[in-house]
Amino acid sequence: MTPWGGPFARRRGDRSAAVAKHLRDDGVPSAGGAPAEKETPDAPEGLLVEDHDGLLLLRTPSDDTLTPADVADLARSMRNDDGTVTVIAGAEGVEAASFWPRLSELLDSLSESGTETVRLVMAGAGHDVKDRPATARRIADAWGFEVKAPDGPPLVVPGGSLFVPPAPEGGGKPSAGGWWRFAPGANPEPLGPRSPGPSWQPALRGVPSGTAGGSVVQQIPAGLLVRPAEATQAQPGDLYHAVPVDPRRPAVVIGVPYGEDVSAEEVAEVLAALPEEVRSGVRLAPGGRRDVLPLAQSVSDRLDADVEVMTGLPLVAASGPLGSYTVRSVLAAPDGTPKWIPFVDAVVCRPPDGEGRARPPRLLRWTPPLPGPARPEEGVVGLTDRWQVTVTRAGLWLGPRNGPRLSLTARQVDASGPVIELGIPGELMDASLWPVLANLLGALTPALRERATLHVHGVSQDGGRELRRLAAHYRLRTLRYAAPAPAPARPRPTAQTLGPAQPQVQVRPGQAATAGAPPAPAPGPAHGPMSPLPSAVPVSTEGNRPTTAPVQGTGRPERAAAAEAGSAGAVAPAGRPGARTGPEPGQGPQTGSAQPGTLRPGQPDLPSRPLPPGRT
Repeated sequence: MTPWGGPFARRRGDRSAAVAKHLRDDGVPSAGGAPAEKETPDAPEGLLVEDHDGLLLLRTPSDDTLTPADVADLARSMRNDDGTVTVIAGAEGVEAASFWPRLSELLDSLSESGTETVRLVMAGAGHDVKDRPATARRIADAWGFEVKAPDGPPLVVPGGSLFVPPAPEGGGKPSAGGWWRFAPGANPEPLGPRSPGPSWQPALRGVPSGTAGGSVVQQIPAGLLVRPAEATQAQPGDLYHAVPVDPRRPAVVIGVPYGEDVSAEEVAEVLAALPEEVRSGVRLAPGGRRDVLPLAQSVSDRLDADVEVMTGLPLVAASGPLGSYTVRSVLAAPDGTPKWIPFVDAVVCRPPDGEGRARPPRLLRWTPPLPGPARPEEGVVGLTDRWQVTVTRAGLWLGPRNGPRLSLTARQVDASGPVIELGIPGELMDASLWPVLANLLGALTPALRERATLHVHGVSQDGGRELRRLAAHYRLRTLRYAAPAPAPARPRPTAQTLGPAQPQVQVRPGQAATAGAPPAPAPGPAHGPMSPLPSAVPVSTEGNRPTTAPVQGTGRPERAAAAEAGSAGAVAPAGRPGARTGPEPGQGPQTGSAQPGTLRPGQPDLPSRPLPPGRT
């Protein structure tokens, strides 16, 4: 970024005052409408010019609209943007009468230092209409700068980017809003809704605003939002606008709360409109209450390509004992209140193989719930010689190190809390498991434990006494037991089971049976009792009831999230004496890589910095 000489560099007194008066007299009033003549630059509430590593902030001393974290993010993201100097006009500063003279001084200093391009972050500075040139056009012509400015109110997005949402038109249709480039003596050029513009921004211009199925496609900072036409339109303060911009690839958010009816055909239509180099990096994320993994798998099958799907909305969240910030999948209530951070951040849905056989999703990014020897490609952490914990999209599974495994993706994700699955269906759980379970529960945050459901698949030797004690001690939300496997119906006798039909001979009492006649049947049933062999062990599909408990750190009540449903998958024979048998599982171990660091997901309290977005 080009250095500048500071706000008190050599003044061009007559020119600065004339330009400031020109800006006021030609229809660029301050937001408060107060006349400039009633105040002076030396008033107690004057304007300050702050230099944050080359990011220039013009605001009053009491203006705290932008937090220090916001300013730091903006300074970091704007630092290497082709030498462009960013000038942010605080909302309160624009209302002051001293704003225009102070801005003129600042522009003089930038001109003297050789600055060529200025990004002017001021609401409506790029709104250019006939007979009323934009403020950015006047500055470009007067100072000889190239000026980038928004045609509406810019939003500060977590991570350090600026976004101009589409402005509503007559009839309810949004108009194209965004940033414009003004060069001296030239017509303005549209740049797009994001600044700095990510590499994929031009590719989104070819995406239609609606699908053949009737869904609406909206621009959001991180990419696109696909929602039903009758669903509520995204607003600047919604959680979707807090998803940070990834400069390498866009995100496509599917649905909104109480508006999730978006089909796989429609999503595939939107992705097919993108160039191949952009489409291959798209991330799908849920915007409503519904888990979008089944939809993502259908999209992968239709496009015959890998599709990454996030477990929740990718937001800037605080994780780890030191409260470090990183972008993680976050599950939220329909009102936007964050609930918990899942351990599986993302998986990749894959199309069928060359022989047409379905392939299970592949684990892409995950975070271990506690330290231990990990198998990154499988999402597994060894705890003892006998027991291990495996991350799932819905929570965790604590089971034996050897033997069958539950599915990573079979259980649907529930925003109300994680599901901790325990044991193998039908197999005995001995006393060695209880201290391991206690250590695992103790490693989770108290807020996460209060939202957790302990779903028991195995059989306790003590009848469940220790499980009840641990669930009560750690204040788990629910202790749930898997439904037992139904016994198969006993087959009716048939000609094949009883043998060929024989002629019946009626014998009178006291008369001996004729030679060749069948003997009289013995008393009792024709068949002995049968030992059923279950083919699969179903998992309870009991839904979670809504709760109105207040969320920690907020005064808003929780609202009902999507009901949990799905199966933990079939279980293969354990190959040990006394083990119950069943078919082979439908999917094998997942592969991938572990995310580095010491993050501990599950913390429901996100920082106030990224939530809510929309500060202008």
